[in-house]
Order: sequence, then C-alpha cells, then structure tokens
Amino acid sequence: MCSVYSRKEQQLSVSQDEDEEWEKEIFLGRWGGAITLFWIGYKFTTVTLTPLFQKLSSPLAKLIAAVNVARNVSINMSSLTNPTNTVMEEEENPVAAPIQRGNKNPRRYSLVHQASCETQHHIGIRRQNTIQHRKQLTDQMRGQKILQQLNDEGVEVIFAANDVSSIDFSVIVTSTDYISTFVSDILYNMKSAGVQICHVETRESKTVSGHDVLLDCRATKNQLIQAAELLTQNHVALTHFSIFSKKSVEKSQSMIWFPRHISELDQCSKCITKYEPTTDPRHPGHGDEEYIARRKFLNDQALEFKFGDEIGYVEYTEDEHATWKAVYEKLGGLHESHTCGVYRQNLKILQKEKVLTADRIPQIRDVNKFLQKKTGFELRPCSGLLSARDFLASLAFRVFQTTTYLRHHKSPHHSPEPDLIHELLGHVPMFSDPLLAQMSQDIGLMSLGASDEHIEKLATVYWFIVEFGLCKEDGKLKAIGAGLLSAYGELIHACSDAPEHKDFDPAVTAIQKYEDDDYQPLYFVADSIHDALAKLRKYASSMDRPFSVVYDPFTKSIETIQSSADLEKAFSRLSNDLSAITHAADRMKISIAA
Repeated sequence: MCSVYSRKEQQLSVSQDEDEEWEKEIFLGRWGGAITLFWIGYKFTTVTLTPLFQKLSSPLAKLIAAVNVARNVSINMSSLTNPTNTVMEEEENPVAAPIQRGNKNPRRYSLVHQASCETQHHIGIRRQNTIQHRKQLTDQMRGQKILQQLNDEGVEVIFAANDVSSIDFSVIVTSTDYISTFVSDILYNMKSAGVQICHVETRESKTVSGHDVLLDCRATKNQLIQAAELLTQNHVALTHFSIFSKKSVEKSQSMIWFPRHISELDQCSKCITKYEPTTDPRHPGHGDEEYIARRKFLNDQALEFKFGDEIGYVEYTEDEHATWKAVYEKLGGLHESHTCGVYRQNLKILQKEKVLTADRIPQIRDVNKFLQKKTGFELRPCSGLLSARDFLASLAFRVFQTTTYLRHHKSPHHSPEPDLIHELLGHVPMFSDPLLAQMSQDIGLMSLGASDEHIEKLATVYWFIVEFGLCKEDGKLKAIGAGLLSAYGELIHACSDAPEHKDFDPAVTAIQKYEDDDYQPLYFVADSIHDALAKLRKYASSMDRPFSVVYDPFTKSIETIQSSADLEKAFSRLSNDLSAITHAADRMKISIAA
C-alpha cells in the first residue's frame, strides 16, 4: 500500500504509545490555572477578531435579513402554487425473496478497512523509527535509566533537536517523595544543566502515591540530555519522566502532505491498493481471462489521465452494455419505494436530459457536463482503489475518483468493490444535490492534514452515511447512500426490519465497527440530508487540527487559515459575496413593500 508519508519521503517521529494517553489527558484541560491552554505542550495564541467582525457586522446583519425575507417569500409562493397539501401515494414495497443469510455477500473493499490498514501501517513505521532513534541515543546518553523511563515522544524530541539552538519543550515528572524535596531536586538539577524553566505546576499523581510536576522549559539538546540524566540519577524516588515538544502538534501535522491545488490530485490518484480477479479467487471475475484483460485495459487508460486532459471516450462492449441494462432496469423497480426523494428527483432529470439511459453506458465526460452545471462536482478516472486519505482529499475539490470498469456479468446485482455502475447509478444522482455535494466536500476538507486516527473516523462516517446511509421520509426508511442505491439486494435489506437502525450521530458513527462478510447488520438513519450536514459540521469543530482550511472555487485551491491575517483575507472574499446578496435582498424588500 502506498502512503502519503512515503510519497513525501519523510520520517515519522511522533508515537502514539498507549502509556502516554494519561499524559495527553493532563494537557487537555485537566490541569487548572494557567496550563489550561496547553495541548501536548502547544500553547494556543489568542487572536483578536473583533475588528474583523465589526467590519462585517453590517453585511452579516443584512444577510440575516435577506434569509428571513427569502424564507417568507418562499412560504408565500408555496401557498400560491400549492394551495392544497398533495401527498403522493407510494407503491407498496415489492415482495422480495427472503434474504438467505447462508448466501454471503462479502464486500471485499471498504473505505473503512482501507483507513484502518493505513493507520496500522503508519503506526508501525513510527514505532520502528522510534526504536531506531532510541538505540542511536543510547550511544549519546550515559545513563540507561532515563532511556528506560523516557516516553516515545521524548525520544523524538531529543533526537530531532540540534546541539546549538535552544528548543521549547514540556516535561512531566512523577515522584513518590515529598513534594518539597521533589521540586527542590528538579530545580537544582535543571539549573545545574543550564535548562531555563519558564513555568512550574504541581498536582497529586493519578498513577502513584505521590505528585506530578509539569515544567515549561527551554534548552539545547545537550542541556536537556544532561538534565534528564542528573534528575534520574539523583532523585531515586522518580517513577515517571516524559518530554513533549511544544510544537508537537504542528510538527505531526506538517508531516502529512495534502494537495493544495486541484492539479495535485495527480499525486493522489496513483496511490492505490488492488483487489483484482487475478489474485483473489473470491472475486466474481476470477479465472475469466477476457474480463481480466478488459479490466486491465480500462485501468491502464485511467492511470494515464492527468489534470487538464480531456476524458477519453470509452467504447464499451455489448456485454458491458447488457450488464448495465440489467442492473439499471432491476433497480428501477425499487426507486419509488426504497430511495429518497432527492435521488428520485435528480434521477428523473438525468433521464430526461438523456445523461442516464437504460440501453447505453454513459460517458464520464457527458456526466461531468451535467454535474458541473448542478453542483460543480466532477468525476475523475482512476485505475483502482485509492487510499482513504487520497480518496477523501479529492472530495475537498469536489472531485470524485471513479473506476471505469464494470462488475462481472455473473454478479450484476452485487459488487464486492466500487465499479462504474456503482458510481453512475449510486453517486451521480446524489452528487447532483447541493446539500449532499456540500456534505461530501465538507468531509473531504476535514480530512486534509488530519491525523491517521481522524482519517479512519472520517472514512467511517463517509461509509455509513454517503455510501450506506438512510433517511426518514413519510415515516419510511429511504436510501441516500450510493452503495445501497446501486445494489438491489442490500437496498431491500437495509430498508427492511432485518438490520438494526440507529440515528445518525457522527461522533457515534465514526467509531462504529464495519462488518464485511455480508450485508451490514446496522445502518445509520438521518432525519434528512440537511440534518446530516448540520451534525457533520458540528462534529468538525471537535477535530484538533492546528489550522483550518477553506476552498477557493475560483482558483480551485485550498487555503489554510492559521493567523488573523489569513482570516481577514477569507472574510474579505466573504464580504464581497455578501455585498451582492444584500443588494438582492434590498431589492426584494422594495418589491414586497410595493
């Protein structure tokens, strides 16, 4: 599996050792007083935003007024055009054959599984680096005791420091001795080594019968090593010694590359993992040499695609058109009874404009013309299964990486992996909806520069809502997820009483385990797409990145916001947009008054 780490050829140095979890909790506001603004040694800087908001107070007030006016106008127009509440009667659910639990429907591909594998892969790399660095430091440090007690991040802090420049770091030390003796020994040994102490704080230890002491320090590499050795040698009651870099959050984030411009998705589309009929006997196309050759031909074409290229025209075979038609027509019988209104509405538009027809597989470039007019989304050919990080990063630019091959004709109504039928019949009608398009892009933006842990959580949220999510309409369960909308059997299963259904809550969904041996035993249900989007944005505020990101649709690039200057630039663009909206709102007020 390729990774963003190997692509940038950077060493990973920050470990997630389980023994350090309680130490991280100390920095998450569990210390009182002045230390409550620390997070793993990183002190947040207060940014004064008042002048910026004062500049925008008038446009924002006008925007609120415009929204209220628009809402009133919408209600009035609705009452004029639809004087009576007309409820369309839905057809009864088709009688489906009972799902045989013995007939497994394995899903050999899962974005959640991909993310989990990536997380474990990177943890392994980090652990190997730390072990190597710890061995190298053994030759430099005279005392063995400190290396035995030192946490993994402490090893990396020392290893990364140089002999000339001073570094800022935090230390947590624990002792069973009297607090006065403990603090006295710390101050004496730190001073002897030339370490500058900027802040000291104490508390009762949670792990032993003694005390923890937190120190904010500044020192060179040699001074830090000497202080650690002196303290571990001279204070026999010392039980714990941990070091954290004040820049640890920034360092770990800066190591994670992500695309800043849409053209850089060329670097994301090559990082793939393979689930091929040539290697897995469980694949429906295993042993079919003609299917394997056709699939390779299409994948090779997609692999050559670069930003700015025109998407080529694909000559699909009659067998492929027949597979498409079989799936298209069979799913058509479930649309009214099992799919959400947004899907049905957009599907009808796609059919009316002849973008989707039963007889012929549509061309990606024709689909893109439709999507660009509707929501600005576009499909980009890819040659296989992307890593979760790269797949989610593409969504930030409103780009959906799509396969170009079809499922095997022997298994038309269930595919163990994404294929072109899944993309076109499942995702395209939903990407035509502004709210679903925005929700997908929001997930993508959240993923940029995120930790492996958050990538796994975001991939899980995406999987359970965008791929296999449900919503409530007229008291019935309806599918909004593309994985359901493109799979006949699981669509019936998901909307039935057989599986468990839970209300969609991103914080809960993000840690839900995924089952891959058969249809899901659990599905998440949103009140509406709007409700899901609102909950998702609230969940985003809990993510601990040291920066925020904004997408500029004019340049198709990502802007990072870390300072008040960055924020002022973003607000300036927003102010220009609000100016046009407030002008329209003022005209609407005049029209209504007249």
